[in-house]
Formats: sequence, C-alpha cells, structure tokens
Amino acid sequence: MEKFSDFVVDTYLLDLPNCYLNRRPRLARQQHGTFRYQSLETGEKQQEQERENGAIAGSGLDRFSALPDIICQHILSFLPATDARRTAFVSRRWRYMWYACASFTFDEREFHGQHPPLLQWRRSRQNFVRFVNEALEFRKTYFNDLSIEKFKVSMRFVEEVSPCLEKWIAFALERNVKELSIIAEMKDLIAVAEFFHPFRVPYLLPQAVFATKSIQRLELVFCDLSNVSGSSIQLPFLRNLDMINVHMNDSIFTSILSSSPLLEKINLSLVCGLERIHVTGEKLKMLGVFKCLPLEEVIVKAPNIESFLFRGKRHSLDKIDISSCRKLKFLWLQRASNLTDDALEKVACLNPNLEIMIVSHCSALKNTVVHSPNLWMFVLFKCKHLAVVKIEAPNLRAFEYSGHMITFSSVVSSPKLDAIIHMDRPEICSRWYAKLKEMCARFDNCRSLWIRCEHDIDLIIPHELRKPLLPQLHGLTELKIHVRNGRGTCHS
Repeated sequence: MEKFSDFVVDTYLLDLPNCYLNRRPRLARQQHGTFRYQSLETGEKQQEQERENGAIAGSGLDRFSALPDIICQHILSFLPATDARRTAFVSRRWRYMWYACASFTFDEREFHGQHPPLLQWRRSRQNFVRFVNEALEFRKTYFNDLSIEKFKVSMRFVEEVSPCLEKWIAFALERNVKELSIIAEMKDLIAVAEFFHPFRVPYLLPQAVFATKSIQRLELVFCDLSNVSGSSIQLPFLRNLDMINVHMNDSIFTSILSSSPLLEKINLSLVCGLERIHVTGEKLKMLGVFKCLPLEEVIVKAPNIESFLFRGKRHSLDKIDISSCRKLKFLWLQRASNLTDDALEKVACLNPNLEIMIVSHCSALKNTVVHSPNLWMFVLFKCKHLAVVKIEAPNLRAFEYSGHMITFSSVVSSPKLDAIIHMDRPEICSRWYAKLKEMCARFDNCRSLWIRCEHDIDLIIPHELRKPLLPQLHGLTELKIHVRNGRGTCHS
C-alpha cells in the first residue's frame, strides 16, 4: 500500500527540463528599476505612448485604473478565487470584473484554512460548493457569450459532490475551455477527509472531456477513466497531459496518444492499470513516468523527445527501451531494474546533445561507461552492484556520487569540475583506504572536491598507512570534508 507521501511527485524534477521547452523572452531593465519587454516599436509609437502616459498622469488617475478591462481580468486570473471576488468592492467598474475573467481557479483549501477542525470540515465543504455554483451561475447569466481559457477545480472528492463536479466540468466544456484541471485529491486535506470518508473511490470522469477538441492542456488527479470509450477520444489540439493517481488501461492511453498529434509533454504518476507504455509522436518533447502499476514495459520511439524521466517501483522489473531516441538532453532513471551497462552506454553515445543524466538505484549496473561530449552534469546514486565507472565527458561541470566505495577507472576532470562524493559506512581495512586514495587521485585536476561521510573516523588513515597512501592533489583548488555526525571543513 502506498504511503500518502508518495502522492506528491518530485515536481522540482519535472521543472528541470522546462528550460528546454519553455523559452521566455528576456526582460529589459530600465533606469528606475522597472521592467518591460524588449520592443521593436518605432520611435514615433514610443513617443505616442509617452504622451498617453502624460495625459493619464494629468487627469489624476493611477496607472492601474487606466488599464483596459482585458488586462485587469488577466491580472485577476492569478489571484485565488476568494480574493479575486473581493475586488468587487473596489469600485463600480470592478464589481463584475472577476466574473468576466477568462480563467477560473477554485481551490477548496481556501475555505478550510491551514488546519480545519473536524466539526467544521463539512460546513466548509458546503460553503465551497455554494461559492462555485454562485460564481458560475453569475457568469452564465451575464457573460455567457465569453469563452474560458483555463478552468481548474481542486478539492477532496467524495461521491456526494459528483453531480456538482460534473456540472462544473460541463460548464467549462460548453465554453471551449483550453486548459482543464480536475484535481480530486489533495494531500493537505487527506487526514480530515479520511475521518468522514475512509473508503473512497476515484472520480468517474465524464466521457465528454475527451471529446472536447478545444482542450490544449489536461490535468487529472484521482480520476477514473473506465467510463471513457477509446473510439470517442478526440483531442487534436492537446499539448500537455498530466495524470496523477489516475485509473486507466492500455487501450485508453493508446487512444489518447493516437488522437493527439500535437502532444509535447506527458506526465504519468501513480497511474494504475497500465501494463505497457508505447509512446510515439513527432512533437513529443518530454515524457515522465513515475511509479505506475502494474507497469512491465516502457518503449519510447519519439524522434524529437528531449527529456525522459522514469521512476520505477521498488523490486519491480520494468523494461525500458529508449534506444530509438537521438535528441535527449535530460535523462533521469530511478529504479530501472533492467537497465544494463550496455544499454546505458548506448543511450549516452546515441544522444550527443545529452547535458544532464541522473541514474539512481539501478541494481543491474556493474561496469558503467559514459561517453558523452556535451554532458555537463552526471549524478550516480545508490547502485548497489556497481563496481567500476568510466567517465569520458570533456565538458563535465558537476558530478555527484552516493554509495559504497567504487573504482573510477577514468574521469576526464577539468579546472571547472565540481565533484561531490557521499560515502556509505565502510568496512574499515587497508584496502578501503587504498581505494580512497585512488578515488581522490582521479579528481586531482577538478576545481573542488567535496567528500561527505558518516563519521570522522572513516577518513582517519592509520599511522602506518599514511605515508604510502597519501594522495597527491596538486591540481585541486578546494577540498571540503563534511561529517554527518559532526562538522568538518578543510580547504586547500
């Protein structure tokens, strides 16, 4: 049984590859500390804008009040729903501003506070449902002709609110929503909600969601897709797909992929029911697969994929095939039990643009060779059968290893390399100290070496072994020693 903490995905890992997918325009700093986007406007247009700003200042209005309604509505879309609604008391102009926004975000946690009392939880739930119903009804009455760009509902789902949730989703689908997020599971409310509903089932998602052609981003948490027919799925403009704790089978997922030719990002976390994932797509840039059950095989044949993240279940035997990938820049593999030395070496060689590689808890690795011309960050964690590592990466800038003492047969170190070594508790013997000397010698020419160990005695070399084992670190700029059960820092 999964712990509740497993529900939360390592979102910082999902954000790492975003630098390759979301290129944002640079901001230009002005003299007075303000920011604006770099513009290609002519001098005449800039002068005209300055005259308008002067007219606003002369009229006594503040710059915020002079903004058009569409910009004010865009600003309100970033506020929590309860705060955005309070802007109705600012002035007559702002009375109905929020209801005309193109983005709606409803979060149940705003009605519970940080630690909701058990007796008030049900009343807070009723207030939340009433608030959403009133907001959507007002929008329907006075701004029914306006479309919706983004619609997000975050709540702790129970069966009694299923009719309301279905009505809210239908409201968004009828207005050609582009970004739809249905989050029916929130860690913050687990303890309280389980007191009232100890046995819950996922939300049965309406089939109409997968027949709405306007959707470009779809986020589902704690939903059941068993009610969805593969033949009815039509998502031609879908670009981002996030599924967390979702129940679905292989055929439904295959139908989603086949009907979404523009998919760029897929995140599957704690998905139940998937046995084989076979991903293809010309536009796909990023794929994340985290602890899905009962997963047996992952095959990626997306020619333009740049980021692949995989985290398997403990003691699972997932087969991963990414041999067809040629443009990977970011690779993260954790508990890929069937990952062999040959497979890892092949992936590194076939992807010359690989920049970041993280390998963790891969027990099949023994003698690893990594040859990558553009690799600048390599992390190797807790591979229990690993014995020898050979790294040939001339542009390597960051290296981190955690585990037992191993042999580094070759490390192409440079004056710009920062290395961190986390050593497990060793079996103290003369052979171990010899390996320690050999390891330090491999990082002689790097900029800094940081050695972290459990106890200070692990690094105290016996007197009779000090002279023959003393490493010569002539090229090392900085050496740091960190003891977990104490403190120690050494600079050289």
